[in-house]
Amino acid sequence: MRALRLGLPLVALAGVGCATNPASRLRSAEKENQRLTQQLQDTDRALQSVSAYTEELRSPGKSGRSFNLYFTPASLEQQASRVLPMRMPARGFHEKLQGDVIVERLYDIRFGPGNTLTCRALLRGDNVRYTGSVPKAYQAEVRRFQSGVAAGVVADLVVDLSLSDTSLVARASATRTKLQANSSANAEGMLRQQVNERALRLPFTFDLTIQGAGAVPRRMVLTANHLVVTYAP
Repeated sequence: MRALRLGLPLVALAGVGCATNPASRLRSAEKENQRLTQQLQDTDRALQSVSAYTEELRSPGKSGRSFNLYFTPASLEQQASRVLPMRMPARGFHEKLQGDVIVERLYDIRFGPGNTLTCRALLRGDNVRYTGSVPKAYQAEVRRFQSGVAAGVVADLVVDLSLSDTSLVARASATRTKLQANSSANAEGMLRQQVNERALRLPFTFDLTIQGAGAVPRRMVLTANHLVVTYAP
């Protein structure tokens, strides 16, 4: 019993010695340096957005007839609610699906650096069926996938924004898809890949023209709180 009692402190001391060896400290320092470098890069991008935002605020006085429109995350969600729900063919989300996928809602919009935003889309399947050949051993799993899609899917999206002529161009990619029922890492990973390769392969465009305004969108910048669009003749 004495040997056991003495052995425990020795093991603890050995563990401390390993945790503080030079190689371990070097790895910890490298990880911390990577973290700080990423934070610095994010800060630089945020400052660039702020600088561009400040320039947009000054531009109306320079041009005389220019004006800015400001959109908050809440206002964009409200704009999206006017066109949703939207029905789309299910094969646009997966090559082996039939039926329809309904985009119910776009929410949790957050502005980030570099004219990017993140958001979530709520989808659900309507009469969705998998048409591929399925071995008998996997048929139950496919049925679970179909019922999971019918119950709803939450897709986490990253969206890059840019201005092209008079349109806002949104290039989206899904970073995660989550089945509301019958969650499965394999099925969700496959669905995310198919969504990116098919449904989100092409960018979305939104015409920003204001009829009768005598001005067209000239510049766009995203800040922490606003999407700012500058109109000018």
